[in-house]
Amino acid sequence: MTSRRQFVVAGAFGALGLGGAFAQSRPVRIGVLLARPFKESFFAPGVVQRLAEVGYRPGTSLLVEHRSADGDTERFPKLARELVEAKCDVLFAIGPHHAARALQAAASSTPIVFLAVDYDPLEIGIVTSLTKPDRNTTGVYMPVGELAAKRLEILREIVPKAQRFLVLSDVFSRDQVPAVQAAARTSKVEVTVIDLGRQPYDFAAAFAAGQRAQVEAFVGLTSPAFANQASEIGAFVGRHRLPSAGWTTNLERLGFLIGYSADSFKAARKTADLAARILKGAKPADIPVEQVDEFELVINGPVARNLNLKIPESVMARATRIIS
Repeated sequence: MTSRRQFVVAGAFGALGLGGAFAQSRPVRIGVLLARPFKESFFAPGVVQRLAEVGYRPGTSLLVEHRSADGDTERFPKLARELVEAKCDVLFAIGPHHAARALQAAASSTPIVFLAVDYDPLEIGIVTSLTKPDRNTTGVYMPVGELAAKRLEILREIVPKAQRFLVLSDVFSRDQVPAVQAAARTSKVEVTVIDLGRQPYDFAAAFAAGQRAQVEAFVGLTSPAFANQASEIGAFVGRHRLPSAGWTTNLERLGFLIGYSADSFKAARKTADLAARILKGAKPADIPVEQVDEFELVINGPVARNLNLKIPESVMARATRIIS
């Protein structure tokens, strides 16, 4: 049974405050609903850090309630209700659409700010307009389908002879598959999509199926479950010697050849800035949804050397970081 817990960020985050830039008669309370534990999130700590920078200092003028579904989508409704019962001033839905939907179902009036990591909020109906969101919800989203397609395109530049690409999908990432398939058709290559079903995922069987299909490269999709098991996926990619494009740019301990993703730090800051506007009196319906428009391309030099691959200058020139 999930126990209620309160997360109060201190230390370095507290030092970032601006001396109480916005005086509060009481601490602001925010609720954060995630698919992964707070401290493991690429985004949630950045949201709190940015709020500290604009005057909402953790432990003094800011209290943070957080709940993690630990990858189990069925837990989101209960956790959302817990956050609403905690009487938060703003609710954050970080990660999959299940978090945003659960908060919308539980909160009729409390402002909700989403950071859509693996879905398009307009396409699936979290909002009915990007320029003027309805109800109590606004946020920031990443063009995850476009990112997935771009990973295939970049990998195709690096290994132009590869004709068969492996893609793993799950409940969090299935919506990204059509974009990859469209990119594959444009590039005149084949994509083998293996849906992993329910957790725990059997990556050994998935990669064995890919081997039977004679795949020659791997394209990663964005999923909190995949993020939790990135090391395991990277190990299989390395074992099968597949040139790979990962969804993360933190490649130092992973077997991915490249990583291509939105800038998670700046995405978190954008999300916090929207919440700060709401805390100062703005209505979510009057705040347009923002799209992340800054991206990172990281090249893993050791993996390239291990695969005897020379990265084209056209790709090297676009890299934001190269691991040597």
